[in-house]
Amino acid sequence: MEAVLNGPLGRINLGSGEITVGRLADNKLVVNDPKASSHHAIIRPAGQGYSITDLGSTNGTFVNERKLSPNTPATLNPGDKIRIGDTTYSYEVAGVAPIAPTVYGGPGGGYDPTVAAPSPYANNPSYLPTEAAASPYSQYEAGPPPAYQPPLEYQAPPAQQPYAAPPPPAYPPYGAPAQPAYGAAVGVPPARQSRRTLWIVLGVVGVVILLAIVLFAVVAANASTPQKTLDTFCNAIKNRDYQTAYGQLSSFRQTQISEADFANFFSSATSCTYSTPAVNGSSATTNLTFFTNSGSVNGATNMVQENGVWKIDAINFPSQ
Repeated sequence: MEAVLNGPLGRINLGSGEITVGRLADNKLVVNDPKASSHHAIIRPAGQGYSITDLGSTNGTFVNERKLSPNTPATLNPGDKIRIGDTTYSYEVAGVAPIAPTVYGGPGGGYDPTVAAPSPYANNPSYLPTEAAASPYSQYEAGPPPAYQPPLEYQAPPAQQPYAAPPPPAYPPYGAPAQPAYGAAVGVPPARQSRRTLWIVLGVVGVVILLAIVLFAVVAANASTPQKTLDTFCNAIKNRDYQTAYGQLSSFRQTQISEADFANFFSSATSCTYSTPAVNGSSATTNLTFFTNSGSVNGATNMVQENGVWKIDAINFPSQ
């Protein structure tokens, strides 16, 4: 099966190997678009066709204007439109008709309402529509209203029983505590009222403590640490996402090396690990170990805090 990408610079044949797509010159398909990342996406053979995977690019990869999830392969169909930044490519397969892309619903989404199927009796002259049955109340509705029926003879309600005075209250025995007078307000015992107030205060204090614990946990989970910065840096190196890895450098270090030079320098690294950082105030030190196809190399690393975010300030490799 011969598949090609038809783009602004002509047709690109897709062979049996992987096609890396990005802004740097080391990609097999170089996209001269300022919105494209250094290593933006990759196209691989998949079954009888090809798939495309976004490599965590900054501005995303779109197939038929649907944004792909990072690092998740998406199967390409003949006629699919691939957009990277403002550059669009058409995926075509020789001898296969293009497949109409899926149209997503919503205002202006191009949805065509379903057309009702024709009636099976439309061309049958012998078919007559069913006539509605006559109403069982038609005769009643046509006749006069029913004659007036006088109400039943009025019957007087049963005689009321004569009022009987309630019996006098039983007096408590001598020496028993006096009962409150009828109708007088009965106060809440002071001990019970104090206990209720205590429980309310304890409940409010418990809720405040719980909220403080949750808030502290959220802040701690989102706080920047040297480990989080190093994890992001090493994962980006492993995925060849040099734009994200470059973003972990301090602002001063970014003035000393460009993103393109940074990507070229670490292009041979396949992954990296680090030792436990030693933190001293707003600075930290650790050792980074970079692995390549031919071996590994260690680099002493300095880190600093910028506006509360940990950044890599320098990686010192031993002289050869």
